[in-house]
Amino acid sequence: MTRGNRSFRLLIVAVWANCLMAHVGTCWAAVPNPILNTLFPPGGQAGESIEVEISGSGLEGLTALHCRIPGIRIQQHNDNKNRFTISVPKETPLGFYDVRAVCRSGISSPRPFLIGNRPEQLEVETSKTAQSMPLNTTINGRIEKNGDEDYYQFDAKQGERVVVECWAERIDSKLRPMLEILDAKGRQLASNRGYFGTDPLIDFLVPIEGTYVVKLYDLIYSSGAEHYYRLDIDSGPRVAFSFPAVVERGKTARVSLYGWNLTSPFNGLPGTLDRIDVDLPSSLAPTWPLPARLQPAQTVIEVFPYYLPGSHAPVLIGMTDVPVATEATDNHSPKSAQHLIYPCEVSGRLVAGDEQDWFAIEAHRGEVLHFEGFAQRIASPMDLDIRVLDGTANKELLKLADQTKNIGGKTFPSAHLDPVGRWVVPADGRYLVVVRNLIGGRRADPRRVYRLSIRREEPDFSLAVVPRSNDPAGLNVGCGGRSILDVIAFRRRGLVDAIRVSAEDLPRGVECPDAWIGPGVDRTVLVVSAERNAEPFVGELRLRGSTETIERRMARGGVVVRTGQPNGWARLTSHIPLSIAGDAAVRITANGHQTRKHHLYGDLEIRHSPGGILDVAIHVDRRDPGHHPAVKLIGVGLPELIANQTALVPEGEDDGYISFYLPPSLPIGKYSLAVRAETTTLNPDKKVETVTLFSNVVSFDVHPAAFQIDIDPYAPRRIKRGEVVTVNYTARRINGFINKIHTELAMPGKVTRVVGLRGRGATFVGQTDSGTIQIIANEDAPLGQQPFLRLYAVGVLEDEPVFHGSCFLNLEVVN
Repeated sequence: MTRGNRSFRLLIVAVWANCLMAHVGTCWAAVPNPILNTLFPPGGQAGESIEVEISGSGLEGLTALHCRIPGIRIQQHNDNKNRFTISVPKETPLGFYDVRAVCRSGISSPRPFLIGNRPEQLEVETSKTAQSMPLNTTINGRIEKNGDEDYYQFDAKQGERVVVECWAERIDSKLRPMLEILDAKGRQLASNRGYFGTDPLIDFLVPIEGTYVVKLYDLIYSSGAEHYYRLDIDSGPRVAFSFPAVVERGKTARVSLYGWNLTSPFNGLPGTLDRIDVDLPSSLAPTWPLPARLQPAQTVIEVFPYYLPGSHAPVLIGMTDVPVATEATDNHSPKSAQHLIYPCEVSGRLVAGDEQDWFAIEAHRGEVLHFEGFAQRIASPMDLDIRVLDGTANKELLKLADQTKNIGGKTFPSAHLDPVGRWVVPADGRYLVVVRNLIGGRRADPRRVYRLSIRREEPDFSLAVVPRSNDPAGLNVGCGGRSILDVIAFRRRGLVDAIRVSAEDLPRGVECPDAWIGPGVDRTVLVVSAERNAEPFVGELRLRGSTETIERRMARGGVVVRTGQPNGWARLTSHIPLSIAGDAAVRITANGHQTRKHHLYGDLEIRHSPGGILDVAIHVDRRDPGHHPAVKLIGVGLPELIANQTALVPEGEDDGYISFYLPPSLPIGKYSLAVRAETTTLNPDKKVETVTLFSNVVSFDVHPAAFQIDIDPYAPRRIKRGEVVTVNYTARRINGFINKIHTELAMPGKVTRVVGLRGRGATFVGQTDSGTIQIIANEDAPLGQQPFLRLYAVGVLEDEPVFHGSCFLNLEVVN
């Protein structure tokens, strides 16, 4: 970190801490989630000062903007606290940067701020004439009213190549832009409604010298302050993509850049792209953060930004640790298949709509190979189809599958159409791989670039971290409170091991215990806690993941862009923000490792295994001792195989339990979960407010089971007070266990001495594996369903209680 950037961070902390101290005593109510909706204009020119205005919700006590551009200076206006002057150093790399608001409630969700190298102007609202713009200018504007149409005019000479590009979806805008170019008489000469995703671009070769008009409007005639845009009217160099799209780490490489106005003069046909070759040094390496916008599915990609002198923005080039081959020019049939030696990556192009690329590999029986295609994840307009065939091309052996499973949910939608597949080689021999585009159509498109990775089973993973909120959010922790994050694992090439997630360089007074993403599990939760006396802080949370065989991998941050999208809308962020803000009125603490008191074996430390029960003891710590409402509990971050449960800490009580059954199919390994609580607090006006809070992370080991307890499905479901019922059950020994098993009636924290119920324990010796337990309901037994009642068994090894197993018993006490 540069001295200027470090000083800026310290200044933010100091100013914000003063603001916080002015509001001490007002933070016990539910703290609002600060959301930054707009930052306008959404960008500026390097070396200039830009006046911006922000809007959002939960921004009370706004004091600063937070951005990681080294050397940036941001000054708040005295007369309008929502206005700031951003001074950008001239040497700032061009591209995409996140800006967040710092306020009383902490740090907000981000909005992007683009740094360019062209002069910038603001839209001037006029209904009569088009706003005149010189070439090589960026305009910042909005579509604020339904039916609005913005017009800009420029003068150009015959033969000039003018690129008109609109940035909207790529800068988190709600605008669905449509572009048109009109001549002086209002006749449409060109139009586009989506080139980079939904953001349009028009490549305009000027037919005659004159004045031309750009018309911009919303395709669905929607509008509002969040329908902002950046519009480039440019005749300078612009890079669209590179070929190859990936290079090998530590090796020099020659790469062709494709785009507009890269060569002078332009001698191509309208719609064609210029090409320029550049040599890349071996010292280049993947970088993070990137001055570019990446979607959730791109979490796994390692890239670096390349800046062509004079170009408007960097182009991202992939990097890999295996050799890279480029497609041959004549590999379009099985007979001319290009020979590959794996492990490798291939960078190819399918320019024609019906083009196919064929490759050949020599493989040995029993080898496990992983194939992975990249098109959507490198912003290539293709839907790849990749198949493996025998050497004659007559028999299909493997069809790679699109990754349609959305492991990130709506808060981080990760599904994509790039195909991936695992293949066990059936016999020694030569095999063919064919790559084609399912949406090629009849038009040629030079942007259809792809990557094909062929590697052995070398497990790997990438991590993304997102605040556990359906809304855009930062990570804000109240003093004495906790905040929760979702950690999402992108497992690759056969990884099934548990992944350990750890925090680094935490500020004083902040805790973030390790969490585990269990074997084969795609996500877990991580909880950040602040001590009561923690000092105000604005910074970032650094997280890394590791397994027993894979070194520590940095976790990347993610954020919900906007709500209301049916499939979610999210992206990666430059870092994981963290702030300590306000005070927490309630705190819950979870303990999954309490000992159990057993009348035969004393205090038992529980060894969890499939077919057992995890008891989580909950303690509620309230700052207001006079307000003791009930607390609802439910698990969060559970692996899919573990069924969720709910529980209630009664009104007036501070302690309770929630329990989870670990099914027999649960893989052995380490897991983590947490508990979400819902209760009420009193705000400073003594009004009741509902709050949601989270416990610390509970991590637990799952060991191989020695036996499995099963209750007869026809066992009684009801018992009357004063009645005796008999429950049949089995205790089936597994994994070589042959010793004694003793079974009792139990509830969380209680064995045998269950409130209102008595059970007569049973012991299995020898080959016995079935029996009965008689249950007696006292006259004072509490009515209703008995929460988390179970049969609890202890397996003895050399007279020591070592193994544990349980099964929930569904029993209701009635009159």
